[in-house]
Amino acid sequence: MTARLSCVFLLLETAPAVLSPGGLPGAEASVLDGLREFYRRTARSDGSFQPGLDPDYLGMSDSAHSDLAPVTYAVVLHKTFGWKLPHEAETASFLLSRQKENGAFFNVAGTVDPDSAEGRTYNTTQGLVALHALGLKPRFPPLGVFEEILKGDYKTLPPYSTSFFPLAYLCAGEPIPEKADRGIRDLMLQDETGYLNDHIAATFHASHYYRLVGEATPKSSEMVARILRDQKPDGSWLLNMPSRDRHATFDAVFTLVQEGQGREDCRAAIERAARWALSCRNEDGGFGHFPGSTSDADAVYFQVGTLVMAGLLKPVDPLPKDPHLLSWGHLMPLPKVQHGSPRWSVKLGGWCASIAFSADGKRLAAGSSDGTARVLDAESGRELAVMNGHADCVAAVRFHPGGAHLATGSYDRTAAIWDAASGALQRKLLGHRGAVLSVDFSPVGGTVATAGIDRSIKLWDGAAGRLRGELAGHKSWVSSVVFSSDGKRLFSGSSDGTVKAWSIESNAELRSVQATTAEVRSIAVSSDGGRLAAGIRYGTVKVWETAEWKELHSFQAHPGEAWSVAFSPDGKLLASGGGDWNRGGQVKLWELSSGRLTGRFQHTGEVLTAAFSPDGKRLAAGAGDRTVKVWDWGE
Repeated sequence: MTARLSCVFLLLETAPAVLSPGGLPGAEASVLDGLREFYRRTARSDGSFQPGLDPDYLGMSDSAHSDLAPVTYAVVLHKTFGWKLPHEAETASFLLSRQKENGAFFNVAGTVDPDSAEGRTYNTTQGLVALHALGLKPRFPPLGVFEEILKGDYKTLPPYSTSFFPLAYLCAGEPIPEKADRGIRDLMLQDETGYLNDHIAATFHASHYYRLVGEATPKSSEMVARILRDQKPDGSWLLNMPSRDRHATFDAVFTLVQEGQGREDCRAAIERAARWALSCRNEDGGFGHFPGSTSDADAVYFQVGTLVMAGLLKPVDPLPKDPHLLSWGHLMPLPKVQHGSPRWSVKLGGWCASIAFSADGKRLAAGSSDGTARVLDAESGRELAVMNGHADCVAAVRFHPGGAHLATGSYDRTAAIWDAASGALQRKLLGHRGAVLSVDFSPVGGTVATAGIDRSIKLWDGAAGRLRGELAGHKSWVSSVVFSSDGKRLFSGSSDGTVKAWSIESNAELRSVQATTAEVRSIAVSSDGGRLAAGIRYGTVKVWETAEWKELHSFQAHPGEAWSVAFSPDGKLLASGGGDWNRGGQVKLWELSSGRLTGRFQHTGEVLTAAFSPDGKRLAAGAGDRTVKVWDWGE
């Protein structure tokens, strides 16, 4: 696996077929012949397509919404099966003629207002999809349309509009911008079943969104479980009024294919759905939205797409270019490796305040609000030891460099040293007047540093449990302390907005940097001691070089808090953990040479703590939802 994630579709293979052509009524050739006949009869000489066979038929759903929809769906299905359009040159000219100089595509017929935010989003996405499928570029740069909508109007769009944005950007040759991505994710609020807006359409668009940006979908397993429960005996997902659930079966099948990853129960549900889709086929070769419904260009795409995903209808081999960009994902490949899926995930007894790897990378310690610290096997998540003895949240954990001991800090105003193998308490470190928020072992000499709400930093002889010094100078909580790799300096970050460097030999303050007017939540130091990073309230991350304290980077890393920062062992990447209260957060990876976002991992809770393993092969994060996750990372 590469040592870098990107927000593009990586390592693809086509979804496995779950049906054979002979396994359902109606031979494959008959269905495809009827489909070609439907398109022959609905094609117009100007390159456009009627929504149905009757010239006076106004269409339904997308085909009634905009007259661009029948054209785009015709282009997409012709490319799917390797067919030439009836009037291909004219279709290309038709599509190009429907773009304004400001980049927006527009409809002439249909119910959507072409000048509205919804109309510009819908039409421009459909136009870009069709042109990309034809291998053509638009006449005018189109992304300004989305940039304008993303200033605020995107929040007023229907909840099933989210994946339009990454689809359009990718068809234009660019990933969705980071700020836009954050804004749209904030709209995709899932309930406990993984659903959005209690509707399969909005839920599908969330799954489609995360597939387009190349990430694992949050609450994927919950989504799949509910979809399987919701399927009706006839194989459909018609749960609401027909006008609201016209695409429900396609939406459910896409999500089962992408999130179910070939599970047997998902395959069986998809087979039932394919049988239902075939029951919507009409004698004219087209498909309706429901059995007995008029053949419609919109229904044709979604029912045929369902049959393609089910494996009943085989696409052209080899697949057309960029199959994941052909409309709504009926040819969306599955990743060979599920990037973003954790190696393991475990629940603690309370929210996870701190994690730390042992020096050999074989163990992971986690401190929890239930007053315990746990030592877990880094390979499997299996519990190895439990440290009971604190009367309140364990806010900080750190292994001794030799691995035999674990230091903890707690809201109960104490720190402690434990036997890391047995969990036995060895000594308590008493003297703080407030919650202890951070601890660290010196890499040399056995010194332990503790810091907390009482503004003090205390230095202890770890073996004897004796206080050997105190560092004073911060004006508010000391949130984080870290030793340099040679043990000669200690760095601290505080809610007073400063980052300080201290001499361990003299206990003197060496440097104070006013990092922010807000609060410094966490700090990290690179393995060579040359750079320091700070996670700051309101989501900012800053990086300095520690020789002259020149600021190297400052960027908005998270929409809420930047709770945690961690350098990769080779110093090339910085991980930041953050999120919003009671919402799934992310661990983001930043390339330090450029400050560019180079990858991210989705967590189910607000990420409060993150750490790289010493060999750089794993990344761990603990969150407010009581969950610790570990991902494989790097070579």
